[in-house]
Amino acid sequence: MKYYLAFDIGGTNIKFGVLDDNANILEKGKVSTTACGESIIANIVKIKEKYGALYDLKGVAFSMPGFVNVDSGYLQTAGAIDDFYGINFKQMIAEKLSLPVELENDVNCVALAEKWRGNAQDTANFICITIGTGIGGAICINNQLCRGHNYMAGEFGFMMLDNVFTSNDKQNASMSFCASVKEGLRRRYCDAEGILDIDEISGEDIYRLAENGNETAKSVIEHFYQSIALGLYNLTFILNPQKIIIGGAISERYEIFPEIKRKFQEIIDSQNAIQQFTVNDFVSIESSRFNNDSGIIGAVYHYLTMTESRHS
Repeated sequence: MKYYLAFDIGGTNIKFGVLDDNANILEKGKVSTTACGESIIANIVKIKEKYGALYDLKGVAFSMPGFVNVDSGYLQTAGAIDDFYGINFKQMIAEKLSLPVELENDVNCVALAEKWRGNAQDTANFICITIGTGIGGAICINNQLCRGHNYMAGEFGFMMLDNVFTSNDKQNASMSFCASVKEGLRRRYCDAEGILDIDEISGEDIYRLAENGNETAKSVIEHFYQSIALGLYNLTFILNPQKIIIGGAISERYEIFPEIKRKFQEIIDSQNAIQQFTVNDFVSIESSRFNNDSGIIGAVYHYLTMTESRHS
């Protein structure tokens, strides 16, 4: 059995784990993501030193935000981590860890995890979407991950859900602002209630308020579902996937799935050409199998496939 260290670097937390080549997680944990790139790297080195003393690690796999060139290891963008924009992360981190390194976009890792051991093992055409601080996506067509010309395929968050040319709120027209937990849920609630600091309220708080009858929370959640459904409707008719797999912490709230389907069905019912159909006639909307472990599992699968392709 071979062992690999994997990191899933997010805007809020860095999740990590030791996995074998059958996707079994032997160790896992997380640390907070700092704003400083040097501090993030120092944490990564510290974690590698700890687990490198316990396991014969063969390599290190990374799930990264942003536009990731999987061949060169260059990060054109890196999500919320400004210090990682425009650097060859792979080269830099491999030197510090003294181990082989591979990296892939974070939501592509979710898709790879689902394809390897999850809910898409027998599905040739599917998309993944993660709903969290922002919106991320991944596309699998004919059993192949689609990365695009500049490794930008699947950036669903940039999709416009409102007419940016006529909207008075141009910044908030994108799916990342309308349908993310941070902007579409928390920010919208704060704006409606006059709360200046978004950190005062969490997504869980808003759901709890709604359950207790708070009308603002109910309205914000309804708009949140509407925005997600509109994005998924567009993607369904552009890509015709068999499945849409939703990841991110919000996917652990299983009540979101019937609610998103309800709003999706409302859109279908409004269109004369397709109103005789149901959501299930077009696509299956499901939760990811591994939730917060998807990134590290998919990162290891990517490491294995890249290593195999280089040796073939």
